[in-house]
Amino acid sequence: LQSPTGRGPCAARASGVIVCSAGMAVRLFVLAAAVIPTAVASSAVDDFLKRVVGDRDADFQVEVLDKPGVIGLGWRNGKVVLKGKTGIDIASALGWYLGDYCNTTMEWSKYELSLPSAFPQPRAETRQRRAAWSYYANVCTYGYSLVWADWAYWQKHIDWLALNGVNLPLAFIGVEQVIINTFARFNISFTDMQDFIAGPAFLPWFRMGNMQKWGGPVPSNWVSGQALLQLQILARMRELGMRPVLSAFSGFIPGAFGKKYPHANTSHAAVWNNFPADYGSILQLEPTDPYYQLVGKAWIEEQTKLYGSDHIYNCDTYNEVNPSSADHAYLASSSQAVASAMRAGDPEGIWLMQGWLFLNDFWKNDRVEAYLSGVPDDQIMILDLAAERIPIWAQTQSFFGKPFVWNTLHGYGGQHGFAADVPQLVDNLAMAMSAGDNTFKGIGITMEGIWQNYMVYDLTLAAAFGRAPANKDQLPAWVHAFGSRRYGVVAGAGDVWEELYRLAYTSPSP
Repeated sequence: LQSPTGRGPCAARASGVIVCSAGMAVRLFVLAAAVIPTAVASSAVDDFLKRVVGDRDADFQVEVLDKPGVIGLGWRNGKVVLKGKTGIDIASALGWYLGDYCNTTMEWSKYELSLPSAFPQPRAETRQRRAAWSYYANVCTYGYSLVWADWAYWQKHIDWLALNGVNLPLAFIGVEQVIINTFARFNISFTDMQDFIAGPAFLPWFRMGNMQKWGGPVPSNWVSGQALLQLQILARMRELGMRPVLSAFSGFIPGAFGKKYPHANTSHAAVWNNFPADYGSILQLEPTDPYYQLVGKAWIEEQTKLYGSDHIYNCDTYNEVNPSSADHAYLASSSQAVASAMRAGDPEGIWLMQGWLFLNDFWKNDRVEAYLSGVPDDQIMILDLAAERIPIWAQTQSFFGKPFVWNTLHGYGGQHGFAADVPQLVDNLAMAMSAGDNTFKGIGITMEGIWQNYMVYDLTLAAAFGRAPANKDQLPAWVHAFGSRRYGVVAGAGDVWEELYRLAYTSPSP
């Protein structure tokens, strides 16, 4: 690693400390403990309140509840009481209060609030989570939107996540430092990696095995700078009680690996999206090859040295490319290899897999079932990535018994425009929540790019605490209230948004 100043090296210690020397100064970056808080960390909550409401933080009190996932509001001695057990619970209670009682919303572009001159007294009431997990982000979000985000932006973004109850965020910054450190254990140098790692804006598709070196190479100081940014992000997420999702090995390797280990069983993935083969066909290890387990274990170990672990990992093996075989045993061995390599490095590891691959025509139900059969039910969770429109869980017997998170994707390619089928979203979410088979575990938003159609995602996240419409008949009133919250004192904003809803948000997106 390099120091943030670029004037000295950084070294990761086994103790979880990264030591950076910059001239005469020595800076210590200590990894936050990877244990999820089970109670409010008072200093973290105090700091959160100061960041969100500024010097009005003295108008709030915190009351610790016994059970996580329950949030409450109250009033005591002229102050608003925010109730919860974890930092995320308290933050969710504040988001609820600001929206329902102060008629204001902090959204994801300017992160501004319009606070009343005097805080209104809320009713004494509580809400219970209707979904254990509130998930955030698509792998592609880190290319279309967040690739250039710095710590100043991330601080506000993480507070926004907390206000909306997100407790399971994808944390995909600094993955390339993990990759470099992992393959260094196999005598692959940083120079060797220059023909492998893609440029910053294209890293999501590199990480999913769709392309290599496109837009690259990346300089070493950028890689190490991203690693330091990841440490800041993870520390803040963890102190608020979030469980960040980190990366895992999905089988894709640099060409230099094949040359150094010619006896390894490798093949080239199918060319993705008509890219020239040199860029769009990446070398991959066959899942049955012993090196697969060695690399996968090393990946988790090196990542844990750098960033700690919360024991949930994301990787994609067949994103928009098909497996080399439709044989059921082969498909099962492919998924089993990912999970077992992950668990070799972390015995508590859980694979959080994007279910996007199953939209491909290759994946008939028998193949989906065979692929998922390679991993025990308690070691995997599926992100039903575009369930607001194409609920795969409903077509696959709830992913053949695997737990899943229901998501709204809606926004593709970072594109902007007024469009969505919100009634369909509400109907499909209600169907998943009432399925009754105990596989529904969470609600999330997985847009490929942010800063568009905020109403759609605000509604989705609100559903985790029962703050969204229970059926489509309630939507016009909810949208009217959203317009008022979003635009404050602007005359007629609610009426305008209700009309906009009828015009643009009640039919399938183009």
